[in-house]
Amino acid sequence: MSQLLLPLIAATCGIVIALFLLARRAARAIGSPPWASPVLATALGVGGLLWAIGMPIAVFEEYARPLRWALSPALVALGAIVHRDRGIVRAQAWPLAVAVTGGTGIGVLTATAMARALNLGPLLTAALATKTVSTPFAVAIAERVSGPVPLAAALAVLTGVVGAVIVLPLLGLLGIRGAATTGIAMGQSAHLVGTDALTRRDPRAAAWSAVTMVLAGMLAAVLLPLAWRWLA
Repeated sequence: MSQLLLPLIAATCGIVIALFLLARRAARAIGSPPWASPVLATALGVGGLLWAIGMPIAVFEEYARPLRWALSPALVALGAIVHRDRGIVRAQAWPLAVAVTGGTGIGVLTATAMARALNLGPLLTAALATKTVSTPFAVAIAERVSGPVPLAAALAVLTGVVGAVIVLPLLGLLGIRGAATTGIAMGQSAHLVGTDALTRRDPRAAAWSAVTMVLAGMLAAVLLPLAWRWLA
């Protein structure tokens, strides 16, 4: 690796991390509403910066590669959530398995069916299929099925933001309450963004949401690449 490339990599990663920290501080300053996702704000900020300086996305991906490498340890660390809340898994193993399997399966099948109906092609189909799980899992799956990793990550974040905004009001309109139901619905549909929003409102529901989010991601990461030849 050339001596010139190292400073560029360090500067790129530093800018992304700085933007994320600023976005997180700004979100906390306004009460951390679900729509103020630091991840989404960082993605928009990076996109705007790349557009302003005219840097191709392929060049940015090369310079930001260390951040991609950090996703692997992050995925392993998510296993600690399941271990921490293993009591939930043991007590409600069957309902949780049905909810996670059904929710993940419906999400993937509806996304791929919509992509086929719109004739979007294999790359966009892969990005849409992976939006049903949290960003680290979406990126890992997109890499295995040769999908567009940046788009998969962006759609996963956007899905989480939309889910975090509409799930709780929708459950309220339907008269559906309870920590388990709320947490499972949020973890399945809004991933990390929804789980983070629940942490400040209902810690019990947030525990359910975290477990659901991780189990759904693990299930999709195992099964989606195996079934991709029939889905794409």
